[in-house]
Amino acid sequence: MSRPYQEVRPSQFVITLGPGSILETGSGPVVLKSVDTLFNEIGRNPQDFEIVDKRLSRLGLDGARIARVPTNAELGLPSDRTIYPTHAFPFWSLCTQHRPHQVLYETGNGCPECPSVSAPQRREKAGREAIRFVQACENGHLDEVHWHGLVHEGGGCGTKYYLWHGGGRALRLVRIECPRCHATANFGQAYAKSWRCSGRIVEHGGRPAPTTTARCVQKSRIVQRGAANLRLSLLQSALTIMDMPTRLHDILNDPSLMGAVGALHRRGLLDQVALMEEAEQVGLARGAIEYLKQTNWSEISKAFDELLGAGNTGSSSLRDDELDRLRQAATSGVPAVPHPHPGSPPLFEVRQDDVRLVQGTVRRHRLRVAPVSRLRMVMVQTGYQRLDPQKAQKMSTAFDWNGTTWYPGIELFGEGVFIDLAGDSLTLAGSRANQWNDRCRSDPDGDPSLHPAHVWWHTLSHRLLRSLSVDSGYSSAAIRERVYLSTQDGRVTGSGLLLYTVQPGGDGTLGGLVALVNRFEQVLSHALRDVESCSNDPLCQEAPSAGAEGVACYSCLLASETSCEHRNQGLDRLLLAENLP
Repeated sequence: MSRPYQEVRPSQFVITLGPGSILETGSGPVVLKSVDTLFNEIGRNPQDFEIVDKRLSRLGLDGARIARVPTNAELGLPSDRTIYPTHAFPFWSLCTQHRPHQVLYETGNGCPECPSVSAPQRREKAGREAIRFVQACENGHLDEVHWHGLVHEGGGCGTKYYLWHGGGRALRLVRIECPRCHATANFGQAYAKSWRCSGRIVEHGGRPAPTTTARCVQKSRIVQRGAANLRLSLLQSALTIMDMPTRLHDILNDPSLMGAVGALHRRGLLDQVALMEEAEQVGLARGAIEYLKQTNWSEISKAFDELLGAGNTGSSSLRDDELDRLRQAATSGVPAVPHPHPGSPPLFEVRQDDVRLVQGTVRRHRLRVAPVSRLRMVMVQTGYQRLDPQKAQKMSTAFDWNGTTWYPGIELFGEGVFIDLAGDSLTLAGSRANQWNDRCRSDPDGDPSLHPAHVWWHTLSHRLLRSLSVDSGYSSAAIRERVYLSTQDGRVTGSGLLLYTVQPGGDGTLGGLVALVNRFEQVLSHALRDVESCSNDPLCQEAPSAGAEGVACYSCLLASETSCEHRNQGLDRLLLAENLP
């Protein structure tokens, strides 16, 4: 017998699921409600599970704070206890136990042609038979298919169920009939039509849809509830590049301690005695207090300076700030001096002695390759889109708690490889570079991912992803990219690429990526081998003439959605081939 619940990892919630997503469980599909309902359900405050990243909060979230989703273990609850609020969705089910037709019925009423059973058995059966079609629009709304309107086209005879005839190979073979007035509709034709949207934000309302919801002007479509484009998560992420041990960072970022000593630090009144008094007063764990006692005060004071000044960087862009810090780390190393506490790894680590200069395959550029043996990444789900990521409206996943805006997030640790150019600037030429330049200049939004330099780095990233996965021990889907491009007055002032892998937990990963830096010449050579050709040529090569933005396909460039932060947009194999490093 299947479990009536579904286990979800916190990282899975933030990266893949989130409020408004449909989760398949043993008792049928459900919709995840907004995150504030979780904290109301467990009777806790988001502050108890806060992830502190002041740089991300200021530069990426307009000052909002970040809360992680707690696990059953953290709350001291059994693993089979359901803690996240949901409601069943969709509200209609399809009973397949009858011939020659099937029965489409409302969940609450049960199948009218099946024997009468108890309410729990009726709900269990309806969950197993939930219809696989829902209705969504590009404004982010999701609702039941309006079956009454589909069959009766605006009217209705008061029926509570319908007869489902046909099926199999195509939806055009499905005919839906009203058992009372015998009105019929072809489901294939209905599937191809646009429908009026109810304006329902499904994570805010239970079933059936509230009648008071304002109508949406956008047309909705019938889609399958398991479609990949039904909900596309929008993520904001940031590296934590600080010269301090991970444990010291975690202790000082305790919300109660930081709130107590922050004011003293800003007035210059904080010393080690005052810190110990506040730590005792807020009830900090005994092990944490002992760690602070054994840590040199100059190191603690420096850590406070970094933490409290992290949001006040000179950059107005999160990516530009990261690029500056990464280039500085590749030049001088981070931390500059190893920390004295054994077993307390730094938040970010680049050993300057391990940084290498690698000559390009045609010797046009030298690449600086810096192994990042330790990194911390904070990922936040800021919202989602439905159906079309190019045109759809963004729906926010933020929630309000006592006047403060919060987003769901996750803290991950891992390793990576940072790559930029050593000393020279990237110069691009050729027909593909000219076309991308024209596209970038004509874009009304000034999208940096259309800049030819960004396309070059992004394309190189996807080629390296495949090459690194061969020997690193990670699949290409487990390696993520982060492309950097800094411009000023239309001129490129800096660019680079971070390839990394992360996982939840403080231990991070096992060093498979950084170990390949010593043989990066072979990695680069393998990545750029046969870049001029593709097994799908001439179709792949001629794709721009047919309306595609670049020369890219799954055979030569496209990567999994977990790896590419730009959804495989802004790629061009021929641009890289015309400008090999």
